[in-house]
Amino acid sequence: MLTHLTLINFALADHLAIDIEKGFNVLTGETGAGKSLLLDALSACLGERTDTNYVRFGSDKADVTAIFSYQEHSPEAEWLKAHELDDESGEIHLRRVIFATGRSKAWINGRPSSLSELKEIGRLLVQLYSQHSQQQLLEPPYPKHWLDRYSNFYQPAQEVRNAYSTWQKDIRQHQAALDAQATRKQRIETLELQLEELEDITQIDYKEIEQEFDRLSHHEHIMLDCGYSLNVLDEAEQNLTQELSSIIRRLESHAGRSEQLAEIYNSLINAQSEIDDATANLRQFIDRQSFDPERMEELNSQLEIFHRLARKYRTQPETLKEEYQAWQTELEQLHQLEDPETLAEQVEVSHQEFLAKAQYLDEIRREAAIPLAKQLTEQVKQLALPEAYFEFKFEPLEQAGAEGLSFIQLLFTANKGIPPQPLARVASGGELSRIALVMQVMNAEKTEAEVLVFDEIDVGISGGTAEMVGRLLADLAQHVQILCITHQAQVAAQSDQHLLVKKRQTDPASSTIINLAEEQRIDELARMTGGVEINDTTLQHAKQLRQLKFQQV
Repeated sequence: MLTHLTLINFALADHLAIDIEKGFNVLTGETGAGKSLLLDALSACLGERTDTNYVRFGSDKADVTAIFSYQEHSPEAEWLKAHELDDESGEIHLRRVIFATGRSKAWINGRPSSLSELKEIGRLLVQLYSQHSQQQLLEPPYPKHWLDRYSNFYQPAQEVRNAYSTWQKDIRQHQAALDAQATRKQRIETLELQLEELEDITQIDYKEIEQEFDRLSHHEHIMLDCGYSLNVLDEAEQNLTQELSSIIRRLESHAGRSEQLAEIYNSLINAQSEIDDATANLRQFIDRQSFDPERMEELNSQLEIFHRLARKYRTQPETLKEEYQAWQTELEQLHQLEDPETLAEQVEVSHQEFLAKAQYLDEIRREAAIPLAKQLTEQVKQLALPEAYFEFKFEPLEQAGAEGLSFIQLLFTANKGIPPQPLARVASGGELSRIALVMQVMNAEKTEAEVLVFDEIDVGISGGTAEMVGRLLADLAQHVQILCITHQAQVAAQSDQHLLVKKRQTDPASSTIINLAEEQRIDELARMTGGVEINDTTLQHAKQLRQLKFQQV
């Protein structure tokens, strides 16, 4: 549940801190007052796209924080635990800072986070419905998506999409096998010759033999320099080891008299140990070296083979082994394509698996469509459409696809005795807005999110219809928290918390949000119903609207 929002230099808000109550919350205000302020700030905290317009004029950044409470073992609790973001407070703090330069930063419970993480947790917390949702009703896929969402058919629908994808992939592989048959034999022969030519050198590490050849080529110089180094370190009459030992003995008696001398003494002791180890290793290296002209000739021959083959296949000597492995993989794939009939059988198997899953999905969709259309009909009838009637129409597709076997339409009629027609063809704008509203409320009943946001979804309705919408939302708010921007007094009167957005003519202009007490609510409802002039009639009407709320309770 959303419990608190803080806005600092966000759009028209200079500094706002708002506590949000559970149940049904409405935001009202005059046009241009900034009613969308809260929703824009909440969207920013949920990882939605922002721009520099959100930064208050004259400020270098906007800062918004949303605080949610959550239940143990809830989806959001599991998400926090999986991302090691849970704490003992039982709260989720989402913060977003938007800079005037266009950049933004985000935090979840105080830890810097990515926008994708904000969106992930946001989808678990909040579901947003806008006034433009009625346009979705006119999109051909919408009835199917709405049916699947309400009936929780996501899993079987996804299985159909996956099965269709597998079937199409098998078709492409089979076609590739058929296309490759013509040139396959020649390519196999070429690859086998290339692999045979490279097989011996793949057992040899090019870099190792290159280094060994280089060492043998410079054997004389290496031994001269190593002998000189060993002589200076340990074998000359005045060698470095003896000189260092003499220095250490001289400083040893003074080390206790100065911390700095003690550090120098200890450093020289460590250096003596390192030099002793290096001297021993150098002597061992010299003892093990020998010049083998036959080995040098062998290495030279191997390097010549590497360079010849690298020139032939236009690559580098050290990458010949990678080329060999790539050719091996290609050869194995070509052998697998040897029998297109086997792939044709696989195409048929995957096709039958797709059809079985698609048939099952079609059956459960048809079964769920009848009671769902009946429920939608009953809900819409309450919104001044007493003769409303809905049904789903399933039309078999010429070619089954990733979405199933049937094209699904939602048919509607608002008049008794007139057969239902496709919704986009017969529904008026006012009817569409009411239908969209009911469908959104029905979907909201199925969502796992505990916060539902409705942005002016009651546009196009009024009077008794608006009152029924308010009741629908109030009933829904018994189970989830609702935030609703509305222009309808009948809707606002049904709320548990009423937030008024007012613009202040400061310099620059700013908006504030007031949590209205009961008497203030009556005044605001009167303004919403009566306009600028508030009189006894509009006040009495506003009181009656509130009484309806309490009568429902």
